[in-house]
Amino acid sequence: MDRGASRRRWYRRWPLWAVLTFVALLTVDYAAYPRLAPIGGRSANRGANGIWLRYTWYFGRWDDARLSRLAERLRAGRIRYAYCHVRDVNEDGRLRFRYPEQARRLVEALHRQIPSLKVIAWIYAANESAGGSVNIADAGVRRRMSAEALWLVKECGFDGIQWDYEMCPNGDRSLLALLRETRAALPERTMLSVCTPMWYPWPAGPRCGWDERYFADVAARCDQLAVMCYDSGLWMPRWYVWLVRQQAWRVTRAVAVGNPRCRVMLGVPTYGPAGPSHHAYAENLRMALKGVREGVADRRAALASFDGVAMFADYTTSAREWGEYGRLWVAGEPR
Repeated sequence: MDRGASRRRWYRRWPLWAVLTFVALLTVDYAAYPRLAPIGGRSANRGANGIWLRYTWYFGRWDDARLSRLAERLRAGRIRYAYCHVRDVNEDGRLRFRYPEQARRLVEALHRQIPSLKVIAWIYAANESAGGSVNIADAGVRRRMSAEALWLVKECGFDGIQWDYEMCPNGDRSLLALLRETRAALPERTMLSVCTPMWYPWPAGPRCGWDERYFADVAARCDQLAVMCYDSGLWMPRWYVWLVRQQAWRVTRAVAVGNPRCRVMLGVPTYGPAGPSHHAYAENLRMALKGVREGVADRRAALASFDGVAMFADYTTSAREWGEYGRLWVAGEPR
């Protein structure tokens, strides 16, 4: 037997065996992790959670029975913030849809049912990278957007505004200007919130999300950051949990530096497959809550800056997910 030839064949083949072994390990981890990994950490539920509501509520497409069911779920879920979608702004910064009577009726009805609830107008503004044409570098566009925010508060009765400017690049000074100008336009003590992308590690880093310095800069100009912990593009459940865990301590710590009065909400997904950026087997409520629980238990987290989690969205959350949310977050039981 030619041991030298055998050894040479092994050296030629070992990269292939290494790749096959790595793929096999990934496959096992992909299948087993969601089923076997314990839900660690702890719940930091403070009764200050949120949920994004479909635009049909703003449009007035509801009756008393449907509203009562919603209010019952919000109370049981310890929801404080209801982000009501008022759809989007045109490229000139003006709202595409105006339903003041329907909005006032909704806000008043929800306040009667849940006096402590904050009903926030959630406004989408898409820039070119998201297939839109809203350019907030234009001072005129920002001025009209701020005026629309004031209209939603004064004429529709909303308790605050949430800007959802996507996709907002890291370090964008125009968003800071929009927040500053919106704050100046709104009545005193009106809540100003902003949807944000996630923090990402190197090499994705600020090319995909925001760095900690920019989180601090944005926090200095608003009352709340709602970090969208979904559409990460990750297909491995373990990697997704790790990424959510990073948000829980890195963003809270950055916000504590930028503005101790600002609060962090972590958005968690409750929807099915939605394109290549969202793989529902990895990105789902259970895995997200696992990441949040473990992240807020990290000694590096600034819990004073953390409010709660927000589900996306009311119209995609199943009864099973409401139950899972109740067990793992509201009640806080490990499972």
